[in-house]
Amino acid sequence: MLVIFIGYLALLLGFAVLMLPLLVTELSRPRDALWGAVGLLLGLMLVTSTDRFIGTPLFVVVLGVLLIIRLGWEVSQNRWQQLGHDEQSRLGSFERWITGFKQFGATLFQLVGMLGGAIKFVFRRSTSKNITKKWIRPENNQASELSDQAITNSNQELESAHEFSQQEPLKTLEGHGPQKDS
Repeated sequence: MLVIFIGYLALLLGFAVLMLPLLVTELSRPRDALWGAVGLLLGLMLVTSTDRFIGTPLFVVVLGVLLIIRLGWEVSQNRWQQLGHDEQSRLGSFERWITGFKQFGATLFQLVGMLGGAIKFVFRRSTSKNITKKWIRPENNQASELSDQAITNSNQELESAHEFSQQEPLKTLEGHGPQKDS
């Protein structure tokens, strides 16, 4: 029972440390996300493996948690003392917290909107039906005659090119012809 309580407390504190840069930027530091993730991992391990902590391991867990709480308290006091008087008074004001929560809500709303758009993009269904090109027959004979004439002209050009290639080989500018294979 005590391990489950400590696990939930670690989950809560880990999540609070993760949210620190978003809600209270004055108190946050660059590695807070890492320490928040460690707190979440510790909490998950404690909650999911409660049956293993009996006797001495339970005592070690409780002492470790007390040590972490003590060190966390010292770090938070140190960060508070590093703030200027203006920043300390501003953190105590109600308007600053309202503004911070509004910004956090707006950020969360944008994130949900982007995720919704991504989900719609992935699972979208095609509303337009595939339109395939259809062949249309000419209704009058004139178009048919023109197409037949174009085919005849292209056949004649192919025949004349074939006849030209079978004529005697071309001579170069110097009057020499291509060499004959022996």
